[in-house]
Amino acid sequence: MMGKNKKLEPKLFYHGVSLERRIPQDHPLRKIDQLVDFSFIRSKVSDLYGGVGNPSVDPVVILKLMFLTFFENVKSERRLMKQLAFRLDWLWFCGYDIDEEIPDHSVISKARRRWGADVFTEFFEIILFQCIEAGLVDGEIIHVDASMIDANASRDTLKCQFRQVSDDLYRDLEDSAEPPKLAKRASPTDPDARLGRKYGNTTLGYKDHRAVDDKCGIVTATVTTPANVNDENTLTKVIEEHQSNTDSKVKTAVADNVYGTGENFKYMYQNGIKPFMKPRSGNSRCHPDFSHTKFKYDRKNDCYICPAGKTLKIKHNNRTENAVTYIAERKVCEQCQHMDKCLTSKISGRQVQRNINKDYIDWGVNCLPKHERKRLMARRKYKAEGSFADAANNHGFKRMRFRGIEKARMQNLMIAAIQNLRKLMRYVSLKPAVSGCNKALSTIICDNLARLSRFWEFGRIVSQH
Repeated sequence: MMGKNKKLEPKLFYHGVSLERRIPQDHPLRKIDQLVDFSFIRSKVSDLYGGVGNPSVDPVVILKLMFLTFFENVKSERRLMKQLAFRLDWLWFCGYDIDEEIPDHSVISKARRRWGADVFTEFFEIILFQCIEAGLVDGEIIHVDASMIDANASRDTLKCQFRQVSDDLYRDLEDSAEPPKLAKRASPTDPDARLGRKYGNTTLGYKDHRAVDDKCGIVTATVTTPANVNDENTLTKVIEEHQSNTDSKVKTAVADNVYGTGENFKYMYQNGIKPFMKPRSGNSRCHPDFSHTKFKYDRKNDCYICPAGKTLKIKHNNRTENAVTYIAERKVCEQCQHMDKCLTSKISGRQVQRNINKDYIDWGVNCLPKHERKRLMARRKYKAEGSFADAANNHGFKRMRFRGIEKARMQNLMIAAIQNLRKLMRYVSLKPAVSGCNKALSTIICDNLARLSRFWEFGRIVSQH
């Protein structure tokens, strides 16, 4: 007989309802509650609260609510608090009862402004330390990469904001007029966000620069900058933060050719780090057979020899901070049969620039064997790039929920900590649960066998008498 559901009659009271029994034992939030001690926050922010007045919401509860925002990929804190009332697992995780009053969403935003980014830094370090203790971090091989994050503001809001130029720039000028003002484009909605370009796309926002450990893909360092900061300028900071967070020495750093500047190769050499990154190469309009790589450097005479055997000497008064320019005479180039393929200038002869750190670049290109470079490049794709993809797909990484560089740093730290925690949960669920079960089972079997043995011995003695 087909059954029919009865019309729901709301009860005035519900007896015997327990959130503890309602939440499954294998629920992810149960594992998180066992692994992470959120109570550290009380001592961290105790000096930010007064001793009189109405008591605030427990900082532990506020931190858990912030955690849920990114762990569950909720778009805003306002939406989080609306969903909290009918999510039994969230209520249990935060320590609320079914009929308990839910705080307003403004409680979270006020606490975030009061606490600052140091709280989130410590939370990230706590999770990272647990990953290190669990053996998930090796620390010697890291993958460095960066990804753009859209600001919580529209590019249409960009306006020119004027700033006064320093008088020091005009101290050599005879004109005594007031220094002019230079314009920069910024958004009044989020003044810290900047325009950045990567892979042909222009973004108003920020960048997250990460170090990802090679062993299990744990994020060991995260540095947040405006989107207009070049990736290569943050490499040393990311490596140093990784070494500080993990208390280990980097032996190999893997990155793409954006980081392949002479300064970075020099830093690697001086700090005993083997780099795997291709050197940056400038755009050349000449034929590939006559690119700058085809010119041989004569160290003894400090000059370049072109493919046709002609000499390029140092161009005087054109020595920059990072490179030296070598040039051939125009009349020599005009007599060469390869002029149309080699020369693009209509005035001067062929020029080649040599990076002042070229020796370090050559060392970095050849310090790892080819098979090892191929292996590391394959691992980089799913370690570093995969880390950003996971953050974007599961935790809303690609768009800022808040505004300002400090809050961008908070968001990146929280997302990285959650990604590390998810890996730690998988590791813990594999080892202790299985070994503990086997140990308990073996103990029960041994105890029962001992009892049977004593019972059998007692029965044998009785039968003999």
